[in-house]
This record gives sequence, C-alpha cells and structure tokens, in this order.
Amino acid sequence: MNKLLYIPAFLLLLASFSCEDVVDINANFDKSELVVDAWLNQLDTTQTVFLSLTQDYFQASASPAVTDATVTLLNDTKGTQIPFTHKGNGAYEWTPQPGETIGEVGDEFTLSVSYQDWNYQAGSQLNPVPPIDSIVYEVREEELGSPAGIYAQFYARDLPGEGNTYWIKTYKNGMFLNKPSEMNLSADGTFDLGSGTDAIVFIPPIRETINRIADADDTEDDDTVPPYAIGDQIRVEIHAITIPAFRFLGIAREQMTNGSNGIFALPVANSPSNVIGLEADAPKALGFFNVAMVSALEVVVE
Repeated sequence: MNKLLYIPAFLLLLASFSCEDVVDINANFDKSELVVDAWLNQLDTTQTVFLSLTQDYFQASASPAVTDATVTLLNDTKGTQIPFTHKGNGAYEWTPQPGETIGEVGDEFTLSVSYQDWNYQAGSQLNPVPPIDSIVYEVREEELGSPAGIYAQFYARDLPGEGNTYWIKTYKNGMFLNKPSEMNLSADGTFDLGSGTDAIVFIPPIRETINRIADADDTEDDDTVPPYAIGDQIRVEIHAITIPAFRFLGIAREQMTNGSNGIFALPVANSPSNVIGLEADAPKALGFFNVAMVSALEVVVE
C-alpha cells in the first residue's frame, strides 16, 4: 500500500518542479510610438498634456518622457489658440489667468502636437454637464464582505437627450480614488450607451461607486477600514466627456482589470486613439484627447 501511494506523490513532486521553468515571451515590440495623455477641462486650474513613448510590455520601468515636442490647443469655434509649455518629465502645461477658462459649452477644439518630423492632431467638443444635487452618507452594517462603516452616494440627473456620457471622479481627503475598479463611467445615467434611458437620476450602482473599493492590492488592514470616517472630505466631480472618450476609457478599464478574469481574460490590446498623424507615413500614435465640462460638490462627513 505504501509503494502504491509513493508513485503518485513522486509524480506530483516532479510536476511541481516543472512549473518553475522560466518562459521567455516575445512581445514583438518593434519601435516606440508617441502617447498623448490629454484630459483637459474648463476649470480655472492648470491644464496638463502628458507626452511619452511606448516601451516593451515587459519593461519594468517608467515610460520615456517626450521633452522636445510643441503642443498647442486650438479653439476652432472662437479662432484662438493656447500654447502649452514643457515643465519637465513630459508634462506640458497651461495655467489660465483669474477668471479665464478654456472655453464654453459647444466649443470645438483641436489639439496639435509636433514631435520630431511628425505632426499629430486630435479633436474634442466641450459638452454640457449636469449639476450634482447632493452627496449623502449613512452608517451600514457589515454585509457581502464589505466592512461596517460610513458609505456615501451622490445624486445627479442625466441631461435631456440620449448619448450623454460622463466620467465621475471621487476624491477622499484630496486623494483621487484611481484604482481601475473605481473608474466610474456612465452613459445617460446608466452603464451603457443604447440603454434607452434619458434624463433619469443616475442609477444606484453608479451613485455608490464613490466609495473606496477593496481589491487584492490592498493590505489586510486596508480591507477592514470603512470607506469613510467622521471628518473625511468627499469631493465628487462629473466630467462630461465625448462618446469616443467614453469608449476609450471603458476599454482601458477592461484591460486594467483583465487579470481578475482568470482564464476568461481578454487579449491585451490598446484602446482606440483619436490622435491622428497628418503625414501619410507618420508613425501611429496612442492615447486620447478630451475637453470636459466639470461640475463638482464637496461635503465633510459629520
């Protein structure tokens, strides 16, 4: 009996050693491409365009910054232009004067980027945004793996007319909740375009995605901390984005949370960019450009 049991145990031991072999995967990386990260808004704060270069998927370092480009924002509606100045590490900035904003609802914009011998452009429109009516919070008992504590939600109503898309951003004590699972996107107050809804109050799952979401990256202590506590400041912003920007962010979120799908994970792919090379032989560019109208509301948990 002992000999019969020894054989499968030995085979399992061999299998465990075979799983430790190093497998080199070729990512088929050819050459670097320009990445434009330009999410601008009408708030009277410094606006920043980040430029970088792609690198091999398995390169464990920060992406190389582009420091020698020319970046200009054109307001096609008003016929004005705004030059952006490089401030270091691939960040190109423009700071409005007091009372000055990037534009008004309905304005059309073109972002122009000249890098080396190539010229790129991307377009966006400044869409209207609904106001945030209120941010409310309540104490809840532990349920479904969520710790007991203070949970918040915001109330706002989708604007009339189908096809309104939004990016809801939340800040806890000034810190942006930036986990991929916390990326809160909405179309017409729901999750998806084509839902047939219009001018409704944002549905509960979207209203409540202003709470911190625990995931595998959190420490054991973090999992037991309630989303909010007495004295915490909650800031919620609704960014009115374009439909292409909504789709770009949706695909990006799927890619960033892909690992949690196990064997059902999707192949790694880039989100579709709206940055276009003007020359016929210009290398492809990645990233996205959007100008958003923003509404915001802040409360302190009492």
